[in-house]
Parts: sequence; C-alpha cells; structure tokens
Amino acid sequence: MFLHFGHSERLLNYYEDESAVCDNCGEKALTYRIVQKYYQIQGIPFLPAHKYTGVSCENCMYGHNNVISENAKRYEKLSKTPLYLYSGALVLSLTFLSLIVLACLSIIFPD
Repeated sequence: MFLHFGHSERLLNYYEDESAVCDNCGEKALTYRIVQKYYQIQGIPFLPAHKYTGVSCENCMYGHNNVISENAKRYEKLSKTPLYLYSGALVLSLTFLSLIVLACLSIIFPD
C-alpha cells in the first residue's frame, strides 16, 4: 500500500480594503487573501504549516503573494487556523493512546 504525503493550501478568508492603494495603478480597491498551507497524508489534513497573504487589485488585475505589510499582518491575525487541519494528528495520537491503554490493561488484568 502506498501512502501519499504532500502539502496543500486552503483559503481561510479574504478582506476587501478600500483604504489600501494599489502599487501598480494607484486605485484604492485591494483584496487581501489569507491562505493556510498544511501537510496531508492520503488527502487527510495532518498539520498546518504556515499562513501567507496574497493581494490583488480589482481595477488592473495586479496580484502578488507573500505580502508583508501592516494590513497583511493584521488580516493574518484575524484569520485563525481551523481545528480540522489538526485532524490527522489527533486521530494518530488517539490511536497510539488507545494502544498504550490496552497494553497497560492487559498487563494489569491478565486472562
């Protein structure tokens, strides 16, 4: 059986900022996208990796990823990492914990 390890991305949120100015055309209509990268095994989210912010202008269609600005940092803080991105780690931890408990019970209460 082959296991597929990899990483993927999930859009967490987007914010339309009417006060930020586009670097390309100078208009005040930017959209910030907050994206969470995460690791997966067999398509099941295992652990979140990191967030990054992308920005795009509605007027000139300019877009850029990995934006580092005060607005980007503020929007990243507002976008929390969803708990389901830890689901693979939780299932694996519960499996090992149940095996340990079963092993301890079989030592304490032998047949």
